[in-house]
Amino acid sequence: MTRICKVLIVENDSFVRNLLADVFEQEGYHFSTVESGAEMRHALDADDYDIVVIDVTQPGAENGFGLAQLARQRGCGTILVTGDHRHLDRLCESGHPYLLKPFRIQKLLDLAEKILIETAAQCTRRTRSDGSCFPARTQ
Repeated sequence: MTRICKVLIVENDSFVRNLLADVFEQEGYHFSTVESGAEMRHALDADDYDIVVIDVTQPGAENGFGLAQLARQRGCGTILVTGDHRHLDRLCESGHPYLLKPFRIQKLLDLAEKILIETAAQCTRRTRSDGSCFPARTQ
C-alpha cells in the first residue's frame, strides 16, 4: 500500500537520517531527507510536505524548535526528535509531538498517522502539482 503523503526528514546524523528514511520508505510514504535547517527551508520552498521530522539539535545557531515553527507556518505537521533529554521541559511546552532517542519505530509511525488524521480534520483539501491530495490518502 502506497500512501500519498510526503515526509521531510531534517537530521544531521547520517545514520539516523538513513534509518528514518528506511522506515518511511518501508511504510510507503514519499519522503525527502536534508541535513540542516537551511536545506529544510529550500525543501519547503520547492515542495509541499505533510510532516516534517526534525532533530532538535542542529548544527550552528539553528535549533529544531525554530524550524518546527517554520514548518507549522507552512502548514506542515511536525515531529521533534532528540537524544538530549535536557530539552524535555521545552519539548513538553512546545506543543509539538516529540520522541526521545532511542525511540520505538512504531511510536514514530503512530505519531505520523495521528498527525495525518488531525490534519485531515482541520484543513481544507488541496491538490499538489503531482495530482495527489492533502491530506494523505491511500492509493
